[in-house]
Amino acid sequence: MKLAELTWPDLEKVSRDTVVVYPIAALEQHGPHLPFITDTAEVSAIVDRLDAVVPADVLCLPAQWLGYSPHHMRFKGTITAKSETHINMILDTVSSMVSANFSKILVVNGHGGNIANMTVALQRLLEECPDAKVYGTSWFSYDEVGAIREAGPHGWGHAGEMETSVMMALHPELVKENLLQQDGHPQASELAGQVTRYRWIHEATDRGVYGDPTFGSAEKGEKFVDAAVEVLVRIVKDIKQGKL
Repeated sequence: MKLAELTWPDLEKVSRDTVVVYPIAALEQHGPHLPFITDTAEVSAIVDRLDAVVPADVLCLPAQWLGYSPHHMRFKGTITAKSETHINMILDTVSSMVSANFSKILVVNGHGGNIANMTVALQRLLEECPDAKVYGTSWFSYDEVGAIREAGPHGWGHAGEMETSVMMALHPELVKENLLQQDGHPQASELAGQVTRYRWIHEATDRGVYGDPTFGSAEKGEKFVDAAVEVLVRIVKDIKQGKL
């Protein structure tokens, strides 16, 4: 079910055991070959397919397109929220559904830059909505999705193999295939994976792409989406059964 398509009397008939699915994303540059809407288009499609598989188990919200993207601002056209604004958007949206007597909320994230804020929001929701169970997940982080990648450890990132493949599958008309080119500067230190530092995207790339989009294909994109949906179906099931 989609909340946006219901009326308030319709919603009164919806079981409060239903899992509210809240997709969050971003509107930011994705290099020369992918559009600003990439993250939002991807997570929207994945949640739509989840809804198609288990419509009676989920109540899906519209995707939140405004995300946390200050690291992309050097590339004009990116729109970002400040960290506190973004956290409050998550808090207010989830709190609104809790006030409608839904106690099982799943935030599905489609943008790497949102992860830290989502984590903080989940902490605050534990304090502000103690009777609700609020979960967060990022579809691109699943092992089942990672197993499909072929471009190596530095090939799948921002606007790389994975996102290019997914957009080729979902919106091929928006992909400029003549502009696919590897980009990105991995950090030289062997300890980089154990130390956290936020980097500007213009510091880590030449053209705003971190990865190798030349490995992209529509066939692979369908596999990425199918894998993400399959995991989300399992997550929803486990939430409803009290296993998470």
